[in-house]
Amino acid sequence: MKNTHQKIDAVIEKMQAAVEKMRVQDPQFYAKYPMHLMTDAGERALRNVSEKWRLPGEYLHFLKHYVPESVTWSTDEYINLNIYGAKDVSQGQWGYNYNPVTNEDILDWPNNYLVIATDEGDPYCIDLTRGDTVIYTAEHGMGTWDFSIAYDNLVEFLQSVLLPCGAEDWEVGEDVQYDYYKVFITGEGRDKIKTLMFIKKTLSCDYSQAKSYLEKVPLLVYKGIDLGAVKIETQLKCISAEYEILKIGMDEFLIDGTPIIETSNEGALTERKSTTTKLVDFSNG
Repeated sequence: MKNTHQKIDAVIEKMQAAVEKMRVQDPQFYAKYPMHLMTDAGERALRNVSEKWRLPGEYLHFLKHYVPESVTWSTDEYINLNIYGAKDVSQGQWGYNYNPVTNEDILDWPNNYLVIATDEGDPYCIDLTRGDTVIYTAEHGMGTWDFSIAYDNLVEFLQSVLLPCGAEDWEVGEDVQYDYYKVFITGEGRDKIKTLMFIKKTLSCDYSQAKSYLEKVPLLVYKGIDLGAVKIETQLKCISAEYEILKIGMDEFLIDGTPIIETSNEGALTERKSTTTKLVDFSNG
């Protein structure tokens, strides 16, 4: 347990550094919209959550030392992830297991699941009957909650917010020579839910469509220059997906236009067109 607490402390320290880096990069914005990540939760907030729920020791340790003020995380995997501090956990259950308008419990919610974070409505939870911090997630708005394991423990979940965006903008000069590649997902890999989330975000589709794509592998997820292929490969390695990279020639690259994948400021994969034709081919090749 002591070793786990040390790992949590180390990740929180890195999260603090990441928050500080964001503030330094855009001081005018954060002067207007302050954001802080402190490490000393109030006794009252901790007492409220510990009296209301029987929490795993490592999660309670996290709540003692993770005190966010207007902190959210945006990465390739998350749109706007809000990880709750101790004072926010109770209200974080609203809309999932409790309706504050009608003052009624929501019956279709598994009452042993505690929401510890949300990403644009998608909950991340721990199962309080287990005594550990396996992280479960499900997509909201699907009619029923279809939970799957997202991370094996709290430390892995926290580390996921620190992963750099998988690609950065680059300049394409006329005199620069590139190799060209296609990248295919060939199987779900070690963690199906992470692979599905990658497909969902990369192909800008819903969860059901992502599952359909995954059932029809090999699935083309990138066609472009070597820089982009390396970055996509890094993302696929991070989520332990099965994949294949195929080098292609200029002629095949130019079919349907010249596809190059780049990122917006938020880190989400976007498309840039060099012709009026389709930019990225998401068929099975």
